Amino acid sequence: MNLTKLFEAQAVLDRDIELRHPVEDGEDRLSKKILALLVELGECANEFRGFKFWSNDQEPRTIKKHYADDMGAHFVWKTTNPLLEEYVDCLHFILSIGNDLEILNITAIEPLLRFESYPNRTVMFVYSKLYREVTIMLNEEKSVAWESYHYVLQWFLELGWLLGFTWEQIEQAYYDKNKINFERQKSGY
Repeated sequence: MNLTKLFEAQAVLDRDIELRHPVEDGEDRLSKKILALLVELGECANEFRGFKFWSNDQEPRTIKKHYADDMGAHFVWKTTNPLLEEYVDCLHFILSIGNDLEILNITAIEPLLRFESYPNRTVMFVYSKLYREVTIMLNEEKSVAWESYHYVLQWFLELGWLLGFTWEQIEQAYYDKNKINFERQKSGY
């Protein structure tokens, strides 16, 4: 996975969004993005389902078949991965927050892509650490939030690995959703 290219692609989308939805005077857009990330993490956890001790159905939602418009005025069967889609929605906000915090040294983050040395961590453990760091980041000043951001990115990438996604799957899903996000902006979403 090429994080530098993902950050760059997100910056292009963020500029487009800001042109269509300018930051208002006094608006704390960064805090809104961090809150949106928390919401998306909740949606991702909901598709994971592993915490739902009260349910007999705790299997992750990884396959969904539904009718979809193929952009040719007729519908076809489409198979999607709701868990991966929610994970990638989180990735969009994480990248956007990183751009806002001016995280410039992406190569320093590259070693975070290797998790073989953490075999005993669980999805539940990583979700809890991720929520904690995002909440800390929400309450910090921008000048120091980048410290928490590095932990957020590390925990998030580890979460993807624990959920069974390959870096190639994540990257492709990101670009697929990025295209949809541009289309949504053009259509007044």
